[in-house]
Order: sequence, then C-alpha cells, then structure tokens
Amino acid sequence: MFKNLLVPTDLHDGLPKLTTYIDALAAAGIEKLVFLHACPIDDDGDKPRLREQKLERARQSLKIDPTQVPVNIKADVIIDNRRPADTILDTVEKHQIDLVLVSRPIRNLLDEKLFGSTTIGVLQRIKMPVMILRPQLLWVLTRAELNLRCQQLFRNLLVPYDHSPSAQHLIQQLRQGVKRQTGTGIASMALCWIISDAGQGELGVGEERPRAEKILAELKNEFTGYGLSVETEIRVGNPIVEAQLAAHDRDIHAIAVSSASVGKIWELSIPSFAGDIIRRCVFPVIYFPPAGR
Repeated sequence: MFKNLLVPTDLHDGLPKLTTYIDALAAAGIEKLVFLHACPIDDDGDKPRLREQKLERARQSLKIDPTQVPVNIKADVIIDNRRPADTILDTVEKHQIDLVLVSRPIRNLLDEKLFGSTTIGVLQRIKMPVMILRPQLLWVLTRAELNLRCQQLFRNLLVPYDHSPSAQHLIQQLRQGVKRQTGTGIASMALCWIISDAGQGELGVGEERPRAEKILAELKNEFTGYGLSVETEIRVGNPIVEAQLAAHDRDIHAIAVSSASVGKIWELSIPSFAGDIIRRCVFPVIYFPPAGR
C-alpha cells in the first residue's frame, strides 16, 4: 500500500537508526526512501562555524552505506535550510511520498498549544498519511527487534470504526490502498467498534450492538475479498483505553485513525478520538488526513 517513504528527523528522535535498516524497509514494500533533516539558517544567526558543525553532524548521522542498499529500493538524504514543516510538505510533493514516518513523544494538548508542535502543524496541512512512532520504541529495541519491526512496519493494522464520517473516510482510504497493493504491505486488519460507556446504560449499548455487528460483518466480507485476514470485535468502555487494549490483545503494528479536527483550537474543549490517540497512545499510529485536502 505504501511505496514511497519520507523520514523527517531532528537527529534526536531515534529515526537516524533506520539508515542501517534499509533492506528491512524494502522487505516491507518500500521502494523509495528519503531521509530529511531541516536545519533552518536563522536558528544559527551569524554563527557560520556553529552551523557547519550542525550540518556535519546531520551528514554523519544520516550517512547511508550504498553497499547496504538493495537494488529494489532507492534511498536519498536531504538536508534543508528551511523550517521543518514547510520542508516536509514540499518534499512530500516533490518526491511523490505516500507515507511520512515521524517520531513524536507522548504530549498533552495544552503543551502543544503553549509550545507548538511540528508534527501537529504538518498533520493540519498534509495530504498524505503520517505514521507516528514513539522515540522510546526506537531507543529500546535491539537491532534484531528493530530489523523485524521495519520489515513489518504496517503489516497488521487495528482500525477503530464507528461508522462516523471520519471512520468511513478512513475505510475508503484503506480500501483504495489495499486494492492497488502488490506483494508485501498490509496483511491483516482488526476492525474494532468501541461503544462508549459514558452516559450510556445497558439498554443503549444493547441497541447499538446489532447495528455494529452488521456493519462490521459487511466490512469483513469486503476486505477479506481483497486478500486480507480480517477480525472484528465490539468493545464497551473508554474509546482511548479500549483501542489500546484491543491492540495489546493482538499482534498489531499500528492503529489507523482519521479526523479533521486534530490540532484545532476547539480540541481544548471537545477532544477528538484521533487527536487523543496520536498524543497518548503507546502504539504506532497511522493518521489519514480528512477528505478535501
């Protein structure tokens, strides 16, 4: 489903380690890989020596051994002097990127509003999916574990689904992607309908369950027809908690979400499920931008 991968890094997020796992990423179906580091000129003022030190550090951190690059993948390194968000978006367009892989620590919404976030700024503007990893995952994995993780970067997905417009858009994006994938890529999906228990009694849950079962059965039948292994489940409780528990109970490589409200100011009073998953979930997350971008 994903062929052209962009990996923007600040050099401290664990992502430079992936320069030694290009063959593993090729095994995941990646055919084009671009590592990107943005080093804005105005961050250094009139200190050219400091800037050259930063550039040299970036070149060394992102050095690729050409003898370790398989013939079925093209790997490049870009070091740019503009602001990260603008550089990422321009690189996506120029190199026809279909997935951006970023590393972002767990943060809360207030921190974002007070101190800003490059990742959230990109999510508000980008047209292509973004996969968010936690730096801790990259830091603690052994070489063998990280090699296997790269080979199965997005192999098994958890898809929280409630038939909302955002959920339907997410399914449509996955539908289009798996239809055109060949060889390695997404192999399985777990469709999980979470009925929130907030302000809802047993009667309300009982009324929603048959509808959820019917819709999930239809989706399972469809995606099984595309060659995927598909499971369905209905859970009751806090959506954020239950989504992570559902991922924990399976061999899930990432949770797929979509929303038009991630990073919007009204999230301070009306949090979005996708926004909370992106900020709080320990599992990797693939964010699909809303329709219309």
